[in-house]
Amino acid sequence: MQTAYLLPLTVGSLVVAVGALGFRASVRHGFAPLMVGVGAGVALIVGRFILEMDWISYTAVAALIGASVWNAWPIKRATSASDVPAEVLLQIGIISKGDSNMAAKRKVEVFSAGCPACQDAIALVNSVACPSCEVTVLDMNDAKVASRAKALGVRSVPAVVIDGKLAGCCSGSGPDEATLRAAGLGQSIA
Repeated sequence: MQTAYLLPLTVGSLVVAVGALGFRASVRHGFAPLMVGVGAGVALIVGRFILEMDWISYTAVAALIGASVWNAWPIKRATSASDVPAEVLLQIGIISKGDSNMAAKRKVEVFSAGCPACQDAIALVNSVACPSCEVTVLDMNDAKVASRAKALGVRSVPAVVIDGKLAGCCSGSGPDEATLRAAGLGQSIA
């Protein structure tokens, strides 16, 4: 390739590469990869065409590739404001000091045995839950879940626990021997 065409071709390629680093930079890793890319582009032009030093050119190409990989590397994004800690929301001004408790997630546990009544309760909880509610359905057939349910005072399913406290609608005493005997359990039919 002729040297006369190499400089414009290199500059054009660098404009495309650095432009790609700047495209939607604010929603990826910010403008740092763009700045590294601009610096690498300038170093490449200076190292190759002004100083004619190969080591500068190769270092600049490596930096440009590094900036491209950095920019393309996936980042974990919060799916909603409830996924972001309240301190961060306060710092960036999305919520005020009085609203910081709204950013915390409400933990909702539904204890179920898979019965139709349990499915109805799960559907009800999911329909009433707010975006900051973290609903978890727990299977009572699991020994660990049953142990946790017993510690929370769950005596029948379906049961709902909100922020570690058994909901009032689910805090019935459950079956006891006196009530069952009064209903006829343990007595022969005459």
